[in-house]
Amino acid sequence: MEMLGLQIAKLLPKCKVLVLSNPFTKRAGYFDEKCQYERASIRGLRKGLGKGSSVTVVFPEIRPEYFANPQSFAIPPDSRTPLSFLMQPSSVDQLAEAHPECRVIVSLIGLPAGVHRLKIWNEKESRSFALLLPDLRLLGPPAQAVESFQQGKLLAAVHYDPQLSGDPLIVTKDNILEVLEKQPGVLGY
Repeated sequence: MEMLGLQIAKLLPKCKVLVLSNPFTKRAGYFDEKCQYERASIRGLRKGLGKGSSVTVVFPEIRPEYFANPQSFAIPPDSRTPLSFLMQPSSVDQLAEAHPECRVIVSLIGLPAGVHRLKIWNEKESRSFALLLPDLRLLGPPAQAVESFQQGKLLAAVHYDPQLSGDPLIVTKDNILEVLEKQPGVLGY
């Protein structure tokens, strides 16, 4: 996350960042593994962004029908971002509207399923998303991922690079084609 923060700061210095965090951590204890992971991610992001940027952490709502019947949700077993399928997409729009000063939205939990229907995704002066361990299949075929980076809807994504002993791999519009050609699995394809 520190590397992702550095990349954001390089591309958009002194920006305000909205972080979509795991809503289930609100109910977990301080020492719960999910909470520790979230805190470490946010610390790393802040460190990478530096002093000129601010970070606001928010928690998207979970679809109410999930709580009524969790087994009714079909989540692909190989998805790295299962919360993508549980997030209430309208809550992401509401959180973004409540924080219009935040031009970058960093998601620790993936893009919501149906991201193409989000108001903020379709704004003329859209905000950019930056992602941790993304599953870009939610965007559609790889060409959609390339287009999302080229249009600035996706600013950056970070994943462990299996070719570099697990070092961070930062994906941007400058290397998306190369990553899709050589390591499509890194992006979920």
